[in-house]
Amino acid sequence: MSQAIHNVGGFGSVVLAKDFNQEFISAFEHINKREGVNISPLAGQSQVVNGINFAFYCFVEQVTAPDLPKISNLELITVYEKGGTYTQTSSRVISEPVLFPPIGSFDSVALRANFTDAEAQTAEQIESLVGVHYDILAAQQQVVAGLNFAFYAVVKPATLNGQAYFAQINAYRNLEGKIERAELHPIQP
Repeated sequence: MSQAIHNVGGFGSVVLAKDFNQEFISAFEHINKREGVNISPLAGQSQVVNGINFAFYCFVEQVTAPDLPKISNLELITVYEKGGTYTQTSSRVISEPVLFPPIGSFDSVALRANFTDAEAQTAEQIESLVGVHYDILAAQQQVVAGLNFAFYAVVKPATLNGQAYFAQINAYRNLEGKIERAELHPIQP
């Protein structure tokens, strides 16, 4: 679905981490030096300026003692590269805030392999929609009278030359397990 392409003057299509070329990998290695957290890239974008700007959508998990719960979130981290020198230019949390314990708030971000049954079922319902390809990578949930979800996905319109982008999909699932509403919010670098 994705290929590493550098756009001139604007960020290009989102590339899944599994499709990163060596340029993306080298830029990410600069980020991966932060202490106290484990950072895993989910996807990225790039643009050519006077050098290359990289934007990484990352799963960030705090390193904790074995018996303590792990708190994780998603961050958008940008890196500028010129002449083999890398500089992190910004970092912002893009996932929903988490209170500890998560009573009344969203829980920590879960990667697809660790989705709850409710997250997996709702993600599959969203991914089955026609007209857009959703590649849901991570999720959070909040217990209400039903469940609120925040899904994080690479979204690609099913059109000729549709450009993939990263987005948050907010969905509400009622007590019967049906999605009553869903909203898509693109996340820009």
